[in-house]
Amino acid sequence: MLQLLQPGPKLNLGVAVEFAWCLHYIICSQVNNALLITHGALSTLGLLLLDLAGAVQRTEDAGLELLACPVLRCLSNLLTEAAVEAVGEQMQLRDERVVAALFILLQFFLQKQPSLLPEGLWLLNNLTANSPSFCTSLLSLDLIEPLLRLLSVSNVVSVLVLTVVCNVAEKGPAYCQRLWPGPLLPSLLDTLVFSDTEVVGQSLELLQLLFLYQPGAVQAFLQQSGLQALQRHEEVAQLQDRVRALQQTARHG
Repeated sequence: MLQLLQPGPKLNLGVAVEFAWCLHYIICSQVNNALLITHGALSTLGLLLLDLAGAVQRTEDAGLELLACPVLRCLSNLLTEAAVEAVGEQMQLRDERVVAALFILLQFFLQKQPSLLPEGLWLLNNLTANSPSFCTSLLSLDLIEPLLRLLSVSNVVSVLVLTVVCNVAEKGPAYCQRLWPGPLLPSLLDTLVFSDTEVVGQSLELLQLLFLYQPGAVQAFLQQSGLQALQRHEEVAQLQDRVRALQQTARHG
C-alpha cells in the first residue's frame, strides 16, 4: 500500500485516493501504527504532501483535493503516535519544506475547497504542538500573517488558527518576541468581537501567553482599548475566569 502511494510519474491518482483512505482507516483502527511508522509511512506521506503541493501549483486539474484529504488525515493521526523528536527524522524532510508545502495546500483549499482548511490546520497543529523546530519554521517563513488572514473564514478555522499560534507562543519569550509587533494583537482584538465562546476562549489563552512572555504586550493591549473588548465577555460563564485573570494582569501587571 505504501509502495502504491510513492509519489512519482507512476502514481495513479484514483488508485492513490483509494489506498490513502484505506491507510487512514487502518491508522484510525490503531492496530499497529508504530509498525507503519517503522515501515516509512511518515516519510512516504510527507513526500506525497510535497508532491501534492507542487501539483496544485502546476495545474488547475480538479481531483487533487480528493487525495489531499486522506493524506493530511493520515499524517495528523500518525503524528499523535510518533515521538516528537523523531518526526523530522522519520519524515526525512526539512521542517521548512513540510510547512511551506502545507501552506501552499491551505491557499489551494481557500480558493477551491474551503471545507478542507481544517484538515490542513489540524496537521499544522500537530506539527507545532510539541516541536520548537516546526514553530521556528513557521516564523522563519513569515507565515504567521497569512495564517491570521484565515481567521475570517469560519469559527472552526479560527479556533485552529489560534491554537497553532498558541503552540508557537507557548515555546517561550524568544518565540513571542518574533510574533511581535505585527498584526497579531489587532487580529486578537478583532476576534474578541466574536460571539463564539471557543474562538474567544482561544484568543484569551493566546493573550495570556503574550502578557506572560512579551514585554510591552500589556501596554499595547491597554492602548488599543483591550479592556473594553474584554467587557462584553464578563458574564459568559465559560469565559469569566479567564477574562478576570486578563483584566487583573492588564490593570496591575
